[in-house]
Amino acid sequence: MRRALAWFVLLVAAAACKPDFGERASLVTAPRLLAVRAEPAEAPPGTRVTVTPLVASPDGTVGSPNVGWSFCATPKPLSENDVVSSDCLGGAVRPVGDGPTASAAIPADACVLFGPEPPPGARPRDADVTGGYYQPLRATLGAEPSIALLRVVCNLGSASADVAADFKARYRPNRNPKLTLDLPPSAAPGARVTFQASWRPEDAESFVAFEPATQTVVEHREAMRISWFVSAGALLADRSGRGETDLATATANDWTGPDAPGVVHVWAVLRDSRGGVDFAGGDVTVR
Repeated sequence: MRRALAWFVLLVAAAACKPDFGERASLVTAPRLLAVRAEPAEAPPGTRVTVTPLVASPDGTVGSPNVGWSFCATPKPLSENDVVSSDCLGGAVRPVGDGPTASAAIPADACVLFGPEPPPGARPRDADVTGGYYQPLRATLGAEPSIALLRVVCNLGSASADVAADFKARYRPNRNPKLTLDLPPSAAPGARVTFQASWRPEDAESFVAFEPATQTVVEHREAMRISWFVSAGALLADRSGRGETDLATATANDWTGPDAPGVVHVWAVLRDSRGGVDFAGGDVTVR
């Protein structure tokens, strides 16, 4: 069964097969797309964006995965409650190409189909909690499609001319954060150790968002979240992070290693609340 995973309405909403009952999402037991990073992290329609996937397997990071890339071309109907239209997982897409990365211009109608600028008679799309809009990009690994959400710069919907001008003057498009992953090189069988992920102070960016209810432009600061993954053992938490008002630039997670010796692969995916992504991986030798 497919599912959509999103945090804040971030960059990646993976429509992947659910794990078997009792298996945690953080345990990698088969080749799997964990994240997609877009560069730039936010851009207007027509801007060329390069996307890079993180594909993990029980044997480690897959170096040159063959991913099929396509832009979704169908807005989500009001009758559906998933992140994107079910048509995005079928045939209603615009092919971009196949390969370990892809580079293409964000479709010119992204703000029409997925933003606040609908054609006459259509309902504008709602922004996420940070005021953002997203062009869905389908990434297919093997036979399994996932959806990456590319943040798009659109005009404000339902704002006065003065408010729109204020927002345009103050808003700065998002940039991807930079992740540093610190792991112990080794651990005893069954031992509990601590992993740490950190980012630069400037990565939790300040930004402005439009509040339709009050017709005002308000200031925010990005929250930061880490999604953790391992090829063996058990993590204390699948996710950790820092909220919008938390100035700390690191988060930790405990891991209990397996009883059997061997090399365990570890991955961390950093996401900010406007869809910026970075990821890193490393190994811990159990001996």
